[in-house]
Amino acid sequence: MGAHVTNAKDRSNRMKHLFANVDHSELEKHLPSPAADKSRASSAGMSGAVKSMQQSFSTVEAENERLRAQLQSAEAVVELDPDAIVPSFVRDRFDIEGDPEFPLFVESIRSNGQKLPILVRPVPDKVGVHQVAFGHRRWRACQILRRPVRAVVAELTDEQLLVAQGIENAERANLSFIEQALFSGELKKQGFTREMIARALGRSEEKGLAYISILTAVAAALPEGLVRKIGPAPSIGRPKWEKLGSFFKDQKLPADANSAVNGLVASEKWQSLSSDDRFAAVLQILDRRADAQEPPGELDLGDGLSVTTKRTSKVTQISIPHAPAPGLSAWLIERLPQLVEEFRRSEQGAKS
Repeated sequence: MGAHVTNAKDRSNRMKHLFANVDHSELEKHLPSPAADKSRASSAGMSGAVKSMQQSFSTVEAENERLRAQLQSAEAVVELDPDAIVPSFVRDRFDIEGDPEFPLFVESIRSNGQKLPILVRPVPDKVGVHQVAFGHRRWRACQILRRPVRAVVAELTDEQLLVAQGIENAERANLSFIEQALFSGELKKQGFTREMIARALGRSEEKGLAYISILTAVAAALPEGLVRKIGPAPSIGRPKWEKLGSFFKDQKLPADANSAVNGLVASEKWQSLSSDDRFAAVLQILDRRADAQEPPGELDLGDGLSVTTKRTSKVTQISIPHAPAPGLSAWLIERLPQLVEEFRRSEQGAKS
């Protein structure tokens, strides 16, 4: 995720606290052995697509081994109807199926089976319905394949579910900056603390709090509808998203800029762009409008002195000719700190 995440020992301890009072030997019967996993992966009949998947998702194999010991303290693995399962109450990934590697993941489960169970909790007041804590991709793949999903069922509070989701976030491919931002912003709206949000993102609570504040600030600055149309934009980091946010006031654009962005989003070109390119196209439109200059202005101060101004949304340039008033420019520059202080006092007076 581009910053310090909790170490493996911390993640292991947190996972173990989620479960208790279980039969370890019973669970081990349901977990594939490392030898069996390896045997399946090296099968001579394995298709090229599955071999490619095994290379692309080597982290899934590593996760299998790391979580095997953690799941020793869980209840027995059961099979559930994937259509009777709902996702976590807060989204992190924008679109699982938008991941170009997801079809390979589905093919792996089709060919090799589901190697690691997902973690779910019962949904109150809905008999037979469960909610995913971690394992969203495995659940969705089983749903697509119309086969039962192997799962560990545990009674989890909202906080425990988020901790489990944080473990998944820490173990898998990084969420993009804006996925983290919207995820954090949604948790903040629901009343969760920065400490809890940091844990949900798999981050060190001590070192991640300032970053959580940055994420929630960016989420608050941007309209969620536009962000989700842009998508996760995996190559776009914090500075550019903050720059995009600077064009919005109360999550709104000036009328002309808003019209231009809406036209872009509705165009055929938009559909063919990658998420990164969609972000770049929106930012380019807003940059161009910000740089559009007003016609140069001229202020006649008498005695042959005429001051020229050029103004954009970002900067104002003032040109003072030297000949009509020698020394005026130097005098203004010398008095500029006093003028700025006078301006600030007037601004404070207007707000009080």
